[in-house]
Amino acid sequence: MRRVGLAMAVLAALFVPIEGPAHALSRGTTFPAAEDATVVAVIDSAFSPYHWDYLASKMPVDMPLDTAPDRWLSGFPSKRSFAGYRSLDLTLPTKDEATPYANLDQPDEEAWAEVKQSSAEEINYYWIPGTKVIGALDFAGNQIRGAPNAHGTGTSSVAVGNLHGTCPECLLVFISYGDATTGEAAISWAMRQPWIDVITNSYGFSATPVTRDRIYSGSDTALQRNASARGQTIFFSAGNGYENAFLVPNGTLLSSQEGPDWIVTVGAVSPGAHASYTGHGKPADIASLGSGYPSAYNSPTVSGSGDFSGTSNATPVIAGTYARALYLARRDLNGPSRVQQGGRIASGGAFRCGRARPKCELRDGVLTAQELRRRLFLGARHTEPGLTPGGVGTLPAIGEEEFLSEGHGSYFARETGKVGAWLKEFERIIGPLEGRAKELKRPDGERDWMIVDSWCRQHLWGAWTGGYYIDGKTKLPAGAEPAWPVRSTILDVCPHLQPAP
Repeated sequence: MRRVGLAMAVLAALFVPIEGPAHALSRGTTFPAAEDATVVAVIDSAFSPYHWDYLASKMPVDMPLDTAPDRWLSGFPSKRSFAGYRSLDLTLPTKDEATPYANLDQPDEEAWAEVKQSSAEEINYYWIPGTKVIGALDFAGNQIRGAPNAHGTGTSSVAVGNLHGTCPECLLVFISYGDATTGEAAISWAMRQPWIDVITNSYGFSATPVTRDRIYSGSDTALQRNASARGQTIFFSAGNGYENAFLVPNGTLLSSQEGPDWIVTVGAVSPGAHASYTGHGKPADIASLGSGYPSAYNSPTVSGSGDFSGTSNATPVIAGTYARALYLARRDLNGPSRVQQGGRIASGGAFRCGRARPKCELRDGVLTAQELRRRLFLGARHTEPGLTPGGVGTLPAIGEEEFLSEGHGSYFARETGKVGAWLKEFERIIGPLEGRAKELKRPDGERDWMIVDSWCRQHLWGAWTGGYYIDGKTKLPAGAEPAWPVRSTILDVCPHLQPAP
């Protein structure tokens, strides 16, 4: 039986010194990558892969990243399935950490110019040797290529970056999109790939291009549901409000990207004070930091940091957190554990759970996406001070506002830059998953709130068995409850709602 604790003991001299729990970051760990590798797809406008967040030699684990992924990544399709399949060879800054991050793409003009656009009918697949970018696809016609301040530089670095990511052990597939048509083509391709474990999306479409109302029904929700049932987990940002400033909240229920019950919708909270923003997408399932988060975005050097913000930041932070838990769970299980079928996302021999939870999810040697999503949700905590309008000042929390804004709660991840604080928070997921720690006590009324939310989402976008509400089995809480006015309103209004045409 493989245990992360055993691997840590063997390689203790190589660990990054930290305080707190197990699962520290290490260098030099070797293992059959095809067994345990975890892949995160980031769909965004463009990114710059020259930061050390993406450098293979800076990853905390060793993988054969100078080799085409079809030759070593379990489940990866044959290269014959692509219209084009080749490496994108770039000049990477590997030696001087003070190298300015800007303009590093200029020596590679010829390489970038050869990148061909993909479409729903024709996929041109690239991978970047020497980096954790095992896939780069251009659906936008922009060659995937962006600057240090490209939006995708922020989202990808906080998800899987070696220095800033919540899953530095994870691999990246970056997919660029340009509009609703190319965006839907990009995510539809990704959802059909069972070797991609997580998809994170820090964008959202609306009924008209001049609003951020998130009223939209252009997604292939049947494909979403099938991918989620298979074992893939899809994260979408809840949005930063109508004016993109956290003032007037936008709804999420009437968006085919954020509303379906099988999508994980991510809200944002303020840094420092750790209060919920009053104006962002609601309801949400979970939340993370909405401003001032350390990332590769706008970094001055290839090893430096810049601040990233919005639900655009919160979503990949949460996606990477989930992905890292999956990676560690796969390492915990014996044998070839990389799988995504029938809801299973990791498998192996029987696992000996810790005493705190002797019947932990890994006990039977199988982990499902539903089980891991539950561990992610139930490890989150709600913020304390209350609300912050537009990120300025704080107000007392009002009734069910925390459930609306944060869902199950928030993670602050690498906000402080202190590895120990981040891993201690992460222990709230991985500890119960391995049985070494008990579950957090959950807030009163949380389950009933989530049942009603799940029921409403399924009314709008279709039934499924992976949510809090299961048709014919789950009893709805009573309506017209004075103590739960928002929940009561959803019960009353939702049956009359329908998605936009």
